[in-house]
Amino acid sequence: MKSILFSVLLVSLLHGAGANAADSFDCRVSPKFSSRDNLGHVVGESLRQAKQQVTVALYGFNNSDLAEELVKVAKKGVMVRVKIDSAKGAEKKTGVLISRLKSGGVSVKTVAPDGRNHNKFAVIDGSRVLTGSYNWTAKAESNWENLLVIDCAELAKAYESEWEKVH
Repeated sequence: MKSILFSVLLVSLLHGAGANAADSFDCRVSPKFSSRDNLGHVVGESLRQAKQQVTVALYGFNNSDLAEELVKVAKKGVMVRVKIDSAKGAEKKTGVLISRLKSGGVSVKTVAPDGRNHNKFAVIDGSRVLTGSYNWTAKAESNWENLLVIDCAELAKAYESEWEKVH
């Protein structure tokens, strides 16, 4: 399916990021579904395109292929910042992945010790947002998942602002 051009009214999300609630933005949106797309591949391809910064907030993260992509991106000089749910980060497989990320130059923080960081999003170069039900886990590759690839600088700013608030 080709990308769709949407005029997006982002009331509450953008209002929290300082945008006017009545602002409308043109965003290019590409919906991806596990029934027809390899979502891990879609995420990896977007990560490989990063030139300046990748900002990620995840609940679960144990997909070693995506971790390697983040390390490769960091080694190219791209700033990579990741926040992972603290309970998930304490799991053995995720803990090993976190160590690998950190040793590869990725900034990783475990967050939300008294709740859940249930986010599933990435912002690439302040202009592309990846979000949806897709967890960056090995199990997600066999689940029914979805992912939106949204090219929209205004929306990316809102997601980066939200990422800053997660602790």
